[in-house]
Amino acid sequence: MHASILSAATIGLAALGASAAPASARYYDDAPSTSGANAPGTDGTSPFPFSDGFPTPSPEQLQEIFVAAHGTLSNSTPPANISAQGLVNLRLIDFAERIEAVFFQEMFFNVTNGVPGFELPSWVDYDYFVNFLNVTQHVEELHNLNAVNALAHFNQTAIEPCTRYNFPVSTLEESITLAMTLTSNVFGVLGEVVQIFAQNGDTGLVRGIVSAVANEGEQNGFFRYLLGRVPDELPFTTVSNRDFAFTALKGLIDPTSCPNIDIIEADLKTFETVVFLDTPTAMTQDVRLSLSIDKYVSGTAYNVVYVNQLNNPVVVPATFVSSDDTSVIISATFPFDEHLMNGLTIASVTDQAGPFANVDAVAQAAIWAPAFAVVN
Repeated sequence: MHASILSAATIGLAALGASAAPASARYYDDAPSTSGANAPGTDGTSPFPFSDGFPTPSPEQLQEIFVAAHGTLSNSTPPANISAQGLVNLRLIDFAERIEAVFFQEMFFNVTNGVPGFELPSWVDYDYFVNFLNVTQHVEELHNLNAVNALAHFNQTAIEPCTRYNFPVSTLEESITLAMTLTSNVFGVLGEVVQIFAQNGDTGLVRGIVSAVANEGEQNGFFRYLLGRVPDELPFTTVSNRDFAFTALKGLIDPTSCPNIDIIEADLKTFETVVFLDTPTAMTQDVRLSLSIDKYVSGTAYNVVYVNQLNNPVVVPATFVSSDDTSVIISATFPFDEHLMNGLTIASVTDQAGPFANVDAVAQAAIWAPAFAVVN
């Protein structure tokens, strides 16, 4: 088998919940890359519009996006009505897919412009990989435009583009790991989106979401291959929650650069920050997690709650380790052997002992969330 372009360490996972990016990460209006080429937006302006006109392409540009993405937006008629929760779903998808489009545009730029750290290993064909990135970027553009068009159909306001993005990666290895982790969470979030559509009578929107999930799975299999992992992550991928996804995605943007993010903030919760300091591996072990200090109450009994696969959440008592002016470090067991916790695990910290019926009950009780780890 080929060598992995990344070690077993889940580089980039903690950055999803980190409050500050490493020095090598950048907002789009920061300094240019060291290669001498400037990624779109590094001159102090928004990364939009892309060269293909995204996020508001002309009809001619949209046809070019179709060709690049290997397909079109659906021309079927959306349902006449949608529930209030269905609108929250569409706005979250609008917000998330635009971030993904910007992420893949930056990766495409970094690879094709020879940015240090983004060189391909010798066993990866350059033309093949660049073509993959090009297709994937345009696919994510269509995923975003599909949500934008649906909101317009229902005469609803879309989430306007943010202008500053922070992807805490400085190498191709970190970028692929971040892409894999985000996509693994997308499976669970879109599963919840489908369930919420069904519960609220928005069944006419379900097929479109399932179609997008299948595409994301195709992408993630390739990410996992590049990392030396088998394409199959799990027999049943880990469930997630809209609030977990929204909190993680906000860590990749500067919220003050988003003109109307308040529309979605009114409906979705943002948690306090938690990150894994130790990367969970395929064995039972104690791991440390760092919590933002603001809501920590000394002497309180806290618990780490793990969500993995379709199984009931696992609750483990947390132990205080240390603290400083900004954060608290706790320790908890990662019970891999007992629960075979492969694939994506979502960790939260709460002052409740449970048991919790499902991921939504965990999100209701969580104070710090989410921290992501992908084992195997």
